Amino acid sequence: MSRKPVAEIAGAGLAGLAAAAALAQRGWSVRVHEKGKSLREIGAGLYCWENALNALRELGVYEQVAATGVASKTPRALLDHQGMEINLRRSDDRSPELIVVLRTELHKILAECAIKNGVEIVTDSPVLGADADGRLELKDGFGPRADLVIGADGVFSRVRDSLKLATEIVDLKDGCGRHLIPRLPEDGLNQRRIEMWSGGRRIGMAPVSKDQHYVFLCCPESDVAGRTQQPFNLEAWIETHPKYREYLERLPRHPAEHWRPFYNVTCSAWSKGRVCIVGDAAHGMAPNLGQGACVAIVNAVVLARAVSETSDIPAALRQWEASERPYIDKTQRISYLYGSVGTRWPKRFLGLRSKVLPMLARTDLFQHRLRVAVDHKPGI
Repeated sequence: MSRKPVAEIAGAGLAGLAAAAALAQRGWSVRVHEKGKSLREIGAGLYCWENALNALRELGVYEQVAATGVASKTPRALLDHQGMEINLRRSDDRSPELIVVLRTELHKILAECAIKNGVEIVTDSPVLGADADGRLELKDGFGPRADLVIGADGVFSRVRDSLKLATEIVDLKDGCGRHLIPRLPEDGLNQRRIEMWSGGRRIGMAPVSKDQHYVFLCCPESDVAGRTQQPFNLEAWIETHPKYREYLERLPRHPAEHWRPFYNVTCSAWSKGRVCIVGDAAHGMAPNLGQGACVAIVNAVVLARAVSETSDIPAALRQWEASERPYIDKTQRISYLYGSVGTRWPKRFLGLRSKVLPMLARTDLFQHRLRVAVDHKPGI
């Protein structure tokens, strides 16, 4: 391209900002539209696995993330309903790098990176749709034609739906509340992050900053007591996870966050013409493997690589999808299966679950599926 290529992006979440920064670093003129009146990231903590950390290195922000987050160097303890550890690792398997970070801090770092590289972020600018020729539809009508339009506008993407790309948006009838609690020097949790399954409820905890732990509380939609987290139903969670009472009691009666449902998003394609979708808009998934945001960030950076090497944007978008979609589809499926095993396993067979999973974990197929995202090397 002889002139500076132009990109318009709907959504200033993690995927949108990662795409914006990556494009700007490659010489694009980028404008991001955020429907909110200010930049804001919801949620509490985030597991930044090695695949996402490599993408953040490419953006030049890895050191900032490492400085604000907590490196998790010891494999987590996964405990069953009786408090017995379920080992899903093999002793000779390499442990991928993991940093647990506050979502708000990662969002801030990506926003600052984008702005530093010349990205324009327009707040209070809701996007209503797009056309395949490369125009966003805004509240005052269609905007100017861009070389590339990206819909990074979430599970209920207006960009995606205006182009009729979605084939399924499935409410998984499962979800979780993500919270932050004070971190104390004497906490055993400081040494090793944990996850515990009890019936249909799953609890996970990990240090996320020098003075906070990240806590996620997952349960099926049908578990009314479990998903009552605003106000927080302390008694219900202590009943099923008494071992973690000291941590659960640190949650405020009215946490900042509440139980939110999980969705699987499936699309016929990730692009049409000069328009593409990324993140939850394209491949929303249950966060059970800690990969929803990770693959979104990676995919956004790989997208920028793909479209910056050619003037044929539609062809580049098709190549990008062909290269990256297979592993993301697999990640979505195994994440759903992991959640189903954790929350929907029949109670009378919980003992069997504790025996079967370690046996499966010894197989190459199980490990490959569990690590398909973290081990993926982008083809572009």
